[in-house]
Amino acid sequence: MIRINLLPREERQVRRSFALPKLGTLMPALVLLLVAVLFTAFSVIQTLQVGRLKADIARAAEEAEKLRPQIQTIQELTQKREELRRRLNVISTLDKNRLMRVKLVDELARCVPEHLWLGNYEELTPDKVSIDGVTFSNLLVADLMSRLEASPLFANVDLLFAEKGTIDQRTVVKFKVTANLTL
Repeated sequence: MIRINLLPREERQVRRSFALPKLGTLMPALVLLLVAVLFTAFSVIQTLQVGRLKADIARAAEEAEKLRPQIQTIQELTQKREELRRRLNVISTLDKNRLMRVKLVDELARCVPEHLWLGNYEELTPDKVSIDGVTFSNLLVADLMSRLEASPLFANVDLLFAEKGTIDQRTVVKFKVTANLTL
């Protein structure tokens, strides 16, 4: 059925209709409102976290103050332990090297031929030694050098000098030899 309203326009009952505004016109306002809400939320969250962290720091400072005597005792014990460890390392190094020197001197004594006398034995570096001595012949110096070279404890034997000299009106050969240690 069709309805027709024959009343004049002025008397006609006006239907009021509520229409929503278009979404395009409200979009900037909604975005701005959303940004403001997010900014406020982040600001509140950050403020709460800062407060919580400050409280944690205060608690940790209180606890550190309570534990300061124990911490100091632990630090002193740690220092004493490190000092003791350092001393033990020195002792173990000395103990380890104690027999090495005895072996070196023993091996050197085995290598010295008859009628050759050592005047000085010196460690130049931890792995290099110098040997001074006197003898009656250059052949005995060569014999010493070949014996040292054949030894398992010495290597790279070098003659620095061999010169003639006199001791109690006798002609002798003074020499100096260097060698590397193979320990």
